[in-house]
Parts: sequence; C-alpha cells; structure tokens
Amino acid sequence: MERNSVLRWGVIAIAIFVFYKFGWPLLSGQTGKPQAVFVTEAPILSAPDFARDVIDAPVASATSGSTGQANPPPVEGELCRIKGVRFEAELSSRGAALTHFFLTDPNYARSEAHDLSTTPDHERWRSLRTVFRGKDSDTQVKYDRFPWKLERAESASNASSCTFSYQDEDVRIVKSVAAHPTRAFELSVTTSVTNLASASRRHQFTIASYAFRKNSEIKGSLGKVSPFQTELSCASGKDVQRKGKDDFKTGAFTVGAADRYAAVNSHYFSQAMVPERGEAADSDLPSCTLLAEEWGLLADGSNASDDAAAVYQAKLVYPPKELTPNQTVTYRDTAFYGPKEREVLAHAVGGAPKLNELLNLGFFAPVANVLVKILDFIHDYVTFGNWGLAIILMTICLRTLLFPLTYKSIRTTIAMRRLKPEVDALNAKFADDAQAKNLAMMELWKKHGVNPFGGCLPQLVQMPVWFAMYTTLQTAVEMYHTKFLWFSDLSAPDKFYILPLLLGVFMIVQQRIVPQQGMDPAQAKMMMYMLPAVFTVMMLFLPAALGVYMLTNSLLGIGQQLAVERIAPRDKGPGEIVVKQRDSTGKKGGNGSGTKSSTKAEAS
Repeated sequence: MERNSVLRWGVIAIAIFVFYKFGWPLLSGQTGKPQAVFVTEAPILSAPDFARDVIDAPVASATSGSTGQANPPPVEGELCRIKGVRFEAELSSRGAALTHFFLTDPNYARSEAHDLSTTPDHERWRSLRTVFRGKDSDTQVKYDRFPWKLERAESASNASSCTFSYQDEDVRIVKSVAAHPTRAFELSVTTSVTNLASASRRHQFTIASYAFRKNSEIKGSLGKVSPFQTELSCASGKDVQRKGKDDFKTGAFTVGAADRYAAVNSHYFSQAMVPERGEAADSDLPSCTLLAEEWGLLADGSNASDDAAAVYQAKLVYPPKELTPNQTVTYRDTAFYGPKEREVLAHAVGGAPKLNELLNLGFFAPVANVLVKILDFIHDYVTFGNWGLAIILMTICLRTLLFPLTYKSIRTTIAMRRLKPEVDALNAKFADDAQAKNLAMMELWKKHGVNPFGGCLPQLVQMPVWFAMYTTLQTAVEMYHTKFLWFSDLSAPDKFYILPLLLGVFMIVQQRIVPQQGMDPAQAKMMMYMLPAVFTVMMLFLPAALGVYMLTNSLLGIGQQLAVERIAPRDKGPGEIVVKQRDSTGKKGGNGSGTKSSTKAEAS
C-alpha cells in the first residue's frame, strides 16, 4: 500500500478517533455536564458546605415507637493505624472506617494518588463504612451511626489489625479489619452481629467504598485520560458492568448476586470490595449497588463548573437477615485498595482471578491481554526492569510478528509499480470508456496475479493490534511515575515536548521518501505537513510510553520504506520509478550494456 493510501487510512483513523472522543458525546448527550442531583441520605449541600459532615437522622425503633432526633455532629474518634504489605491504613472509631490509605511504594508515595482515601472528613462517605439498616430491616440497629469503641488500645500504633465494637440492649456488633500478611493492598473485614434482644430482630448489612472527585480532576485532553477519571463497576460471574458518572441520570444501578466485586476505579487505582462466599448459598450473596451522587450544583441542576464534584459509591448490600435471640451472623469481605498492577491483580484475593477485569482494556481486550504478557516477559527477563526498553523491544517484536502481513503489502506495492506502464497504456486507450477500462484493469491484474487491495487489507488486519497496544500502554499503572531517558513519568506527557516534535519530524521524513502522487504540488505539500502536525499536537497530551512506542514504530516504518525503495526505486521525477531487470546473461541492465526498462509510474 503506497504512502497516499497509508495517509488516507491515517486521516480516516484520526477522524474516527476525534468523532469518538468529541462528536459522539455531543450527539448522545454525554458531554460530561452533570444532569441532576441525587440524594440518598441527606439534603443537598452547597459547595462551601463540603467541609461539614452530613448527619443521618435516626429512624424510630419498631419496638419503642419513638421518633428520635438528629444526632449532633460527632467528634473524631480514636485512631488505629495498620501496617500492611506496601500500604499503611488509618481507621477511626468514628464510623469504624478508613480515614487514610497510604501507598508506601516510592513511585506512588511521591504522587498525587499516594492516599486513596479522598473523604477523610466525611464519616458518611468513609470507605469500609458499614450500615445495618435497610427497608423493612431496621429493628436490629436503631441508627445508621452510633459510637464505636476501639477495643485494642495497642492498635493505635502500627499493628496488623484493628477491632471495633458497639453494644446496646438489643445488639452487639464486632468489626475487625486486618491486613493480609503476604498479599499487597489487601484488608480483610470481618463483621459479626449478635441479637441481644428477647425477640427476633432484622437487619441488612451493607459495606461500601467511596471516592470524591471534582470535575476539574477527571477532565482529559486530546486523547489523554485523566488519571483520576472514575468509573464504577460490578462483577457477577463472567458479567462485568461498568458505569460512568453520566449513567446515573435516573438513580442508582444494582446488580444481583455480585459474587466477585463492587469497585470504584480511577484510571490506575481501584477500591474494590470482594465478598467471601464460603459455604453461603446463592441467596445469601450480596447485590452490588453503584451510584455517582453529584454535589455543588444549583437547584436547577446548572453550574456544572470545575468546582462541582461527585461522590462515587460502590456498595455490597447483603440480603436482609433475621436473628433469633442470641443468634450471631458473621460477614466476611476483602478490600483491595491499590494500583491495578497486573501481577498483583492476578494473585489478589486468594489467587482466584476475581479482580483481573478491574482493568478496562476495551473492545480489543483479548489482544491486549496477550500483548501485556509479552510486555511483562520482556520487562522481567530481557530488559531487567526497564519499562522504556521493554516498550521498544515490544514494538520490534510486534513488527516482526506482523511482518508476513507487511511483506504481502510490500509485494503488492512492488507489483503495482511494475505494472504501471501497462496501466498507463490502458488509461490512454480507454480514456473515454470507464467501464471498458475497469474490465481491462481487472483482466491485467488477474493475468499477473496482483490484488490491488492486497496492500490495504494487511494494514486493516493489523489495526486491532495497534489499538490494543494503545490501550495497553494507556492503562498500564506500571508506567506511573516510572523514569526513562529524560522522561520523569512514562504515564505523563513529555514535559519538554521533545518526543512529539521528533515524531512529527520522522513522519515528514516518511512522506518525503515516498511523495504523494496524483496531487498538485500545493495539495502534496499540505498533506506532507498537515498529518504530522495533527499527530504532533495529539502527542503533546498523550503518555510518554505511547510516544516511545509510536516513535519506535515510525523509525521501523522508515527502514521498511527505504527497503521498498531499494527494491523498486523511483526516479527523481515525480511519479517515476525505475525497475532494473536482468538481461539474458543474468546481468542487470544499465546504460552501457544489456537492457534497461525505464518507465514512468504513479504510485498506487
């Protein structure tokens, strides 16, 4: 496939990409502008009120008949700090939930995502918060909020677990949060509820993860995805449901029998809750409830500014449970809060592949998964921990693996060039009869076994691989704050703009090797500089890891095109090629002896 065809497909690909990123959201109404305000437990707060916590009102006990009054704002409780594998977590007896979750790896600790807890001042939205009341299941516990007690005083310093308890005349609740001894970023949460009343009581257990993000934090730019762009997901069996902020215009989304996880995911990190099924029947499995609750809007839903925000919620809601006097029920869940490292996810939660799909690799996920395995192998065993070199070698491997398709394209290009004299003759002979000319062309191609589309089809077959590679590098947390050459962060754009400029220059070089044919000089000049300029602007905002891949691929493409030009070279005149053939003695023809076939040809 000649350069003009490559550029044509390139322009088409860019047009599709731009439409997908900017045109489709406008047509579908998903422009990122908040559409409504959803309230589940409290009235709307204006933006200045974010500093205040929201107070839940108590609900009357079914036995006492009292109406209850709103609780006063609680003070911060006792703090307990847990030291786990590659993280440190802080919990408070106010809510028995997370106030902070610090990642301790150097590349994460120095980043803006070093603390995965984004709601430390809001008890209602603290991750790992547990609620025991639901519709028609509110007789066991009187309030959504109550004063927990930190049972182990020694837990105030770095320990492996924290235990909280609450007890009144009707119920005793014990909640233990412990770091896994060997697996990274994992906390086990065990909650037992004992009925102390003289009659049966009902409750409904819910445990949740939360994230608070402003609109300004989740905005991307020209193909670059913000690392804090957030989605919510539920996984039940092989089914995975993913929802963005604009998918909750009609309220919460629920998936029944969620046996794998409920998660709040940013681009590189996840807060996932995993139920431990044990011997439980399917009817005992929790449902997964997702909601993006928007804040900071005016009453009419307007003022969707950068200061507006959303609270992302992923909950495991267990079926209502009725306990007889002195009966105890225990709920066991695992919290995975950390970076979506592929190796870690593969062994998380007991080694079962429950969390692999926290990584959203898009439509070409099967291809991307293969590329990830190859990239990991090169990183671990060839480049010994250097991700930049691993990307370069990966690109070379891809070009090598796809060379049979590329070779077919090259052969088609050379064959079309060599047939150009006869094609020109047919154009002249049937200048006034397009139908006859097309029939003659088809006969000519059939006679010489040439498929004019043979150069384009291999390129189309390769497109899933290129898209999968794009997605792989775009979602790889392994590149997060990883240094290579002059890049301080392979997941961020090149802050010196060297990479985008180099890519633009090499694209111009590629086009100068094979100039555009069938165009007037003005059109050819425009095409020569327009496409490189578009790619250069896009690369200003894309991760450096993608730039390393595209630059390496561009250099390999230049080498390939130089090889084609050596096999079937062009003359200096526009649209001319010289194909040197062997004479009857087996020597190449030249100006002095033998035969020479010089033809003017236009690239296909």
